[in-house]
Amino acid sequence: MFEIPTNLLSFELTIAFLCLFFCAIVQGYSGFGGGLMIVPIMALLFGPVTGIALVSIPFFFGMLFLIPRAIGHVNWREVLPLASISSIAILIGQIFLLSADARNLKIAMGIFIIIFAILFLRNWKYSGKRNFMTRGLVGAAAGSVTGAFGIPGGPIAVMYYLSAPIEPKEQRANIVLTGFINTIVFIMGFIFHDVYNQVSIIESGSLVPAFIVGSILGQYLFNVAPAKWFNKVNSVMLLVIGAVITVL
Repeated sequence: MFEIPTNLLSFELTIAFLCLFFCAIVQGYSGFGGGLMIVPIMALLFGPVTGIALVSIPFFFGMLFLIPRAIGHVNWREVLPLASISSIAILIGQIFLLSADARNLKIAMGIFIIIFAILFLRNWKYSGKRNFMTRGLVGAAAGSVTGAFGIPGGPIAVMYYLSAPIEPKEQRANIVLTGFINTIVFIMGFIFHDVYNQVSIIESGSLVPAFIVGSILGQYLFNVAPAKWFNKVNSVMLLVIGAVITVL
C-alpha cells in the first residue's frame, strides 16, 4: 500500500510551486503536456501518490479557467463517449496506482512519457476510422493509463484528438474538456479511497494560484502568438523528464 509522508517541507512545496507554474503555462497554451510534465516532478519530490494528490486539485482549478473559452469549440460527439469510458477506466486503474510499489510506478511513468514524447515528436497521427468503437477503445486505454499512473489529460486521447482533421482550437477544446472531466473523476476516486484524509488540502491549495495564473498566461500566449513549433519543444521537454524519472 502507499505511504504518505508525515511532513511536506516548505522547500519542496516552493520547488513544486515554481514547476507547476511553468507546467501550467504549457497546459494553458497547448491544452496538454503540463500534466505529463508535473506528475513525474511531483512524484520525485513527494512520492507518486502524494505528489499526484497534491497536484490534482490545482490542476482542476487551472483547467476550470480554460473551460469557458474551450466549451464553444467542443465536438461533443467525440468527447462524450471517450470521456465517459475513460472515466470508468480511471477508477479501475486507481486500484493499481494505490497498491503498486512507488519505485516501479516512477519507472512506468517515465517509460510511458518517453513513448508518448517520441510519438509526438514523430508527429504520429491516427488515420483509421473515427466512430463510437474507436472512441471507446481510446477512452479505455487513456483512462487506464491515467488511473494507473496518475498522468492527467490522457496522452493517448490527446494523440487521437490531434489526428482529427479539424481546426487547432477545436482539437484543443476536445483535449481540455476531456482532461477536465477526467480530473474530476480522478479526484473523486482519491476521495473515495481516503487519500485526501492523509494529504493536506491546505498544502495542495497553496499550489492552486500557480496553476491558475500559469494556465491563464498560457491561454493568452496561445491566442496572441500560436506557434506550430511549440508542440515539438513540448515533446522534447517530456522526453527529458521521462528519462530523468526513469533513472532516478
